[in-house]
Amino acid sequence: NYSRRFKDTDLFEQIFSHILYECYRFKLVDPREVFVDATHIKARANNKKYQKHKAQEEALFFEDMLKKEINLDRVEHGKKPLKDKDDDNNPPASGGGKEKEIKQSTSDPDSGWFHKGEHKQVFAYSVQTACDKHGWILGYTINPGNHHDSRTFKGLYDKIKDIGIETLVVDAGYKTPAIAKLLIDDDITPLFPYKRPMTKEGFFKKQEYVYDEYYDCYICPNNKILNYSTTNREGYREYKSCGIACESCPHLNQCTESKEHVKVITRHIWEPYMEMCEDIRHTLGMSDLYKKRKE
Repeated sequence: NYSRRFKDTDLFEQIFSHILYECYRFKLVDPREVFVDATHIKARANNKKYQKHKAQEEALFFEDMLKKEINLDRVEHGKKPLKDKDDDNNPPASGGGKEKEIKQSTSDPDSGWFHKGEHKQVFAYSVQTACDKHGWILGYTINPGNHHDSRTFKGLYDKIKDIGIETLVVDAGYKTPAIAKLLIDDDITPLFPYKRPMTKEGFFKKQEYVYDEYYDCYICPNNKILNYSTTNREGYREYKSCGIACESCPHLNQCTESKEHVKVITRHIWEPYMEMCEDIRHTLGMSDLYKKRKE
């Protein structure tokens, strides 16, 4: 039936939607707290049968909005708006995004080359699932295994955003400024986990540099100022110290390895949304709610 009668139809999606509708009708589903996660499923494909080819990197769902806000931020800081990279002698590729070389399976072209840990590499799919606290699946998407969760989240979110979600519980793979902004702007409470800073051992952590919102600068552990320098294409403001002042600092070896003795701190233009998420994480009851995610 699957391979002959129902192949290339949406019958299974219809059955899923019908059962879910019945669950809503009989109040079995509680959509107020929704848990989202992705799991990788090995594709039925020979790992040795593939072709390498150039592929367009899929555009990020927030790309256009971010570009506008970056240029607005630069103008507010007295900088010129950024030119498009394709403006000059580089005509844009057909898909508009960056080109990258990927492995494509010849037996299952829809799958993606997935690195599982340090050694295992397979063709796989990423199945992203949303469920309520009772374990009812409220929505799902299937993507190639080489697509990151934060990139594919919007497809799942568009399916479930209107079901009455109050709190969305996700793991560290979804902890990005864009997702935080998307949820908070839609009046949904994002619950992210704590993510350990990726700081080199023996160096100051980013939280030890204090951000002064009024003067829009950072203050280092030695009470020196890192002033705004620029806003880059990724949406991060760059704050730089004075290399001459830092040269004689007693904490230089814990701060930077720069030859010019200049420390650079970055802050995303949507960082206030991430700070709101940190406040949410520390709210009473949120720790216990997050523990339910593993169930």
